[in-house]
Amino acid sequence: MSKTSTIYFQYIKNYYRSRSFFLMLFLILIIGFMMSYFSVKYVNDLPKFLGGSVFPSSIKVEVFYYLWTLVLLYVPVFASVFFGSPAISSEIENKTAYYIFPLPINRYKLFFGKYFAAFTVTLFIIGIYIVFELATLTYLLGTIPVTYFLSSFLMLILFILSIMAVTFLISAIFNKNTYAYITVFVIYYIVFEAGAFIIELLYKYTPVYFLNEAGSIIERVYININPGNAFVSHVDINPAPFSDIVLSGMIMIIYTVVALVIGMLLFDRKEVS
Repeated sequence: MSKTSTIYFQYIKNYYRSRSFFLMLFLILIIGFMMSYFSVKYVNDLPKFLGGSVFPSSIKVEVFYYLWTLVLLYVPVFASVFFGSPAISSEIENKTAYYIFPLPINRYKLFFGKYFAAFTVTLFIIGIYIVFELATLTYLLGTIPVTYFLSSFLMLILFILSIMAVTFLISAIFNKNTYAYITVFVIYYIVFEAGAFIIELLYKYTPVYFLNEAGSIIERVYININPGNAFVSHVDINPAPFSDIVLSGMIMIIYTVVALVIGMLLFDRKEVS
């Protein structure tokens, strides 16, 4: 455990010194300021702008938190690409594996230390956005939907864990950072996003087992509308039922466990060529 914690803190330092960290920090600050600006600008007009008959003023709090939370389905994807994609592949490409692999360190500990370091940095970046969200909406609306917010935050943590685990699995497959970067984007935006769109178009069925669909529960705890479903026949302004939250959570846990197990096995067998 001491070696794992040492690895963890060392890679935390590496992430905080990287260009990827400062790029993500810059982007999240820009997004946070923009969301705050538009929230102040449309605080009294947004429900009417969206359609007063669909989103009555009585659920204005839920509407604002739903819209703010939409961003949280995409930030972890980019963070995982920046922090997770090069986690394993960079050791091979940059030849640092020649120095790290011979060390008397269990590879599983190395894998988990890097994984939780990437998770921590991602959660820190997203935490800045959440501070913007809570500060802005508490000031404007004077209340926090605590139950919905905590449910959304728990689902967000599971989503970060799952997308980061998938990214580490991809990173363990390739020896080039570029291949890992591209593959993660292809899997998420072509296989998951476009795949879900095609399945919904052809079969009028939402593939809840896709990671992006499970992750949509992050905002659906406020208003049960899936932003990725272009074929919704009705608008449900009620929050997602508890059964949907449990199902989405279980799917993300399965993705996390399976991806981590396969990723660790691949990393344990990886050789420096």
